[in-house]
Amino acid sequence: MIRALILYYLNIKPTHGYEIQRFLQLTGTDQWTKIQSGSIYYALTKLEKEENIIVEREERTGSRIRKIYKITEKGKKTLIEEMAHELMEPICNVGSMKFITSPIIDSLSKEQMKSLLDQHIEQLNEQLTYWEQWQSAKAGDQATRLTQLSFQMTIDSLKNQILWHEELREHLDQYIEESKIMAETIKMFNADQFESEKRADEKTQNLAYAEELLEKMKNDPKKAMESLNTIIKELKKKE
Repeated sequence: MIRALILYYLNIKPTHGYEIQRFLQLTGTDQWTKIQSGSIYYALTKLEKEENIIVEREERTGSRIRKIYKITEKGKKTLIEEMAHELMEPICNVGSMKFITSPIIDSLSKEQMKSLLDQHIEQLNEQLTYWEQWQSAKAGDQATRLTQLSFQMTIDSLKNQILWHEELREHLDQYIEESKIMAETIKMFNADQFESEKRADEKTQNLAYAEELLEKMKNDPKKAMESLNTIIKELKKKE
């Protein structure tokens, strides 16, 4: 996202990294996109190496020299590609390592879990307060429907995250016991044995198909041929 935003900004006018950084901070764009200020300068350097942007000139401000960057024709094409990619990205990630709780719970002590969960819940509540205050200021009746939805999705996500972590914290003992199941399953799991049993199951299934086909041939030869064709197709898929 940071690459796309830099190219977008420079496509409007040439400027330096500090101006882009301050604009993102003052408009709240850095909060929406989770952009770190240091990543802007790293991205500028990389975009220059890729010849998506060039240094148009240098300006001295006191003892510091600022590079004024300008987008290139290649950069304009990259901008379109980057924005098209961003449009196709999910707004919120689906799935999380946390949803498979067993490895986390098994690796941390109960006291560590409690401490970390308490800290994280506090952080999430602070973020929720910030976004609710910002929503009141920016997403009132005059705001577009898209802006209102953007705020509401963010706030709902934070509320759901708080509920999830509070559930884990409140019933930690129960989930510690459940986590032992995965550890025991891993201890007993043998990939070679699993594949062997899988092949044995396929043989049993094929035998059942053959017996069913034989019965149909006795009673209805036409249906038997249809079943035979189906079996042949399935066997070809497994080749």
